[in-house]
Amino acid sequence: MILDLDQLEALSKKILSYSKSEWAEVSVGSGHSANLRFAANTVTTSGSSSDTSFTITAVTGKRAGSVSSNDVSDDGLLRAVRKAEEIASLAPENDELMPPLTGQQNYLHTTAYDEQSTDLAWASQERARLAQAAIGEATAHQFQAAGFLETDISHDTYRNSNGLFVADRHTRTTFSITMRRPDGTSSGWNKRASQAISQLDGESAITRARQKCAAWENPQSMDPGVYKAILEPSPASDLLQQFIWSLDARDAEEGRSVFSRPNGATALGQKIVNDKVHIYSDPSHPLVPSGIYGESGLAIPATDWVKGGVLTNLSRGRYWARKSGKPPLPGPTNLIMDGGDMLPDDFLTTVKEGLLVTSFWYIRDLDDQILLKTGLTRDGLYWVEDGKIQYGVTNFRWNESPLAMLENVIDFSRPVVTAPRDGWDGMPMCVPMLYLSGFDFASASDAV
Repeated sequence: MILDLDQLEALSKKILSYSKSEWAEVSVGSGHSANLRFAANTVTTSGSSSDTSFTITAVTGKRAGSVSSNDVSDDGLLRAVRKAEEIASLAPENDELMPPLTGQQNYLHTTAYDEQSTDLAWASQERARLAQAAIGEATAHQFQAAGFLETDISHDTYRNSNGLFVADRHTRTTFSITMRRPDGTSSGWNKRASQAISQLDGESAITRARQKCAAWENPQSMDPGVYKAILEPSPASDLLQQFIWSLDARDAEEGRSVFSRPNGATALGQKIVNDKVHIYSDPSHPLVPSGIYGESGLAIPATDWVKGGVLTNLSRGRYWARKSGKPPLPGPTNLIMDGGDMLPDDFLTTVKEGLLVTSFWYIRDLDDQILLKTGLTRDGLYWVEDGKIQYGVTNFRWNESPLAMLENVIDFSRPVVTAPRDGWDGMPMCVPMLYLSGFDFASASDAV
């Protein structure tokens, strides 16, 4: 059973009422997750789970102890609080421990909770319907389909001893699908995500995966090198996530970041990428609404990160904000990149030439000082000329920086709701298709 926000508020009060420490904070969440997996044109697993859990942090002086539990009986709550207090008494002092926030924050209103998606029976039928549609499409074209559908409902609250309380709730559905020829010689992939199942457009994902699989038949080899590239929104979002995760003020000011400058200075206010680039976050964005609070219940504001190619903000934790004399700024819970006016499919018809990348896989760090990443193309790489796919291309390993990607932007489509393949599913993203003047495809990869 999922507890509603009123029940979670009462539970958070009860937990803090047991505390004997100098001060305490508690996060309480209740949610439901359900999924359906299919492979080889048949459903393989289906399951669901519900849970209510909490994390209590007890603080005395500069010592803190935390305990997480899903035993919400009175005895379970009391034992968790006492254990947190015991851990705090044994923990070393933490000079970076911050006091609890006081007063209420200015939280944004979002539409990240879709009531229809919380109808468990209807959601189950929708998962089954999409799986049936995918299997039917694959069978009709003599392909093999595999995919994963997951729907989540989350109710979350935070409370501290100073009376700060915030509640938030989300729904989210993700759907990924791969279609392959039975002999494994061709593959196509697509993914969709939304806070509302009814807005997922899974049928388009199925069609796109099937089209990509068909278009990748008999791929041709190309020499490794730097080529013009067209990144579909999903691979673009993968590298944008890598970029946004690097925007930490402490790392930059301590000289450990690509945004570090001499004598403790940073790249704030400097042009770092193409002046066409505008990247921002906004929990109240209508297409990709997201979480409204972060560390210690701190409100998450709408924030420009890059505007006109200039770095305008770095995220800053509460401790580092106090040390540096600057306001704290939580990291984003969603990510939006502005683009042009044409939808991705229409935009592609305007591209003169380049390698069309449909997904990235296994992205790893190479050098944080220059934000250099490596990864692989997968499940559909194509050569485009005069706005049309000419033929499939065998896969590459690539070595590239998100900064170079953003500097090399020639043009882009209208931003659309998308999801990364290799990154974190929980960050809603609205990203355009990117046309780049160069992307480093470093070596050949034999995998499909």
